[in-house]
Amino acid sequence: MSGYNQNSNAGFGLAETIRMHTGILSLGKILVVCPSTDANFDRLTNLVKTDSDGVVRLYTTLAAAYAAATTNQNDVILLQGNSAHAVTTGIAWSKSRIHVLGMDGGDRLVQQGARVVGAAADDTGYVIKVTGTRNSFRNIKFDQGSTDAAGLTVAQFGGEGTLVKNCSFVFSTATNLDGNETTTYEVVMGEDSGTFINCTFGNDTLDTTGARAVMAIDVVTTSQEMKSCIFKDCLWNILSDDANANFIRVLATTDCKFGTTFINPIFHASLNNTTGGIVLTDAVDSVSSLIEGDMFFVNPSTNCTNFSSAITDNLFVTGQNPVAATAGVAVTPA
Repeated sequence: MSGYNQNSNAGFGLAETIRMHTGILSLGKILVVCPSTDANFDRLTNLVKTDSDGVVRLYTTLAAAYAAATTNQNDVILLQGNSAHAVTTGIAWSKSRIHVLGMDGGDRLVQQGARVVGAAADDTGYVIKVTGTRNSFRNIKFDQGSTDAAGLTVAQFGGEGTLVKNCSFVFSTATNLDGNETTTYEVVMGEDSGTFINCTFGNDTLDTTGARAVMAIDVVTTSQEMKSCIFKDCLWNILSDDANANFIRVLATTDCKFGTTFINPIFHASLNNTTGGIVLTDAVDSVSSLIEGDMFFVNPSTNCTNFSSAITDNLFVTGQNPVAATAGVAVTPA
């Protein structure tokens, strides 16, 4: 790009480099991901240079940047916010203390500009599977595009202390959302002490025809239940032909431990008489004989028939309409 100095050590190039680092609360190295086809790639090649110790800092894929990041060093990966970041195979995120930021301006609840997209032929079963400690993800849309029979989840969380903020998790193909698939989930939640803020799970455009759940509470890391997590101001979406679908479903008594808190959760079943989409019977489904953990919902809202009426073991709700199974259920204006 002509018209100004692109040298990262002087002039406008220096200002651009400072802007890239401003507001990042980490002391690790900053790695930048931008596909070579992106309009900003040539500019970034002039700004993001190899470190003096030989570490490359500009990558064309998230997988390459993750491979270069050093565990426990609080490295930061910046994702260009104007492109889809293709993932050929799901990323098994076992490293710790790595922070990924989508550079699209931030604060979106849906349609984040930095999109991490699973390939159509991927048989890994997920776009990302987090098992490390204190990683963080902000401003990212995780999109499962796999049409393989194994492509049943978007993300799986089995780490400790993970932070996820302003991210969304969706399928972009309905291949595995048909009536035969009751084990398809946008998210499998087996996290220990995770924080999820302003996130959206599922979408309201692809028709589900099976009794599946948007989020399954299930073990991801062996012998680690979901426990002590906090979800704040998050939204769960679905468009379903099957009233027995759920937004959250506990799969087994060994999958939930201690206390998990949901603050202001919204469970929205999209209604569409043309393409499908009906009112669900229950927003949340527990599992019989759950005794080691509980899920506490503060001020939930849903347009389902019930918040939970089938299996309610260790589910607790406080806030609007505190009447047993219909707590938090919306009403039709008179």
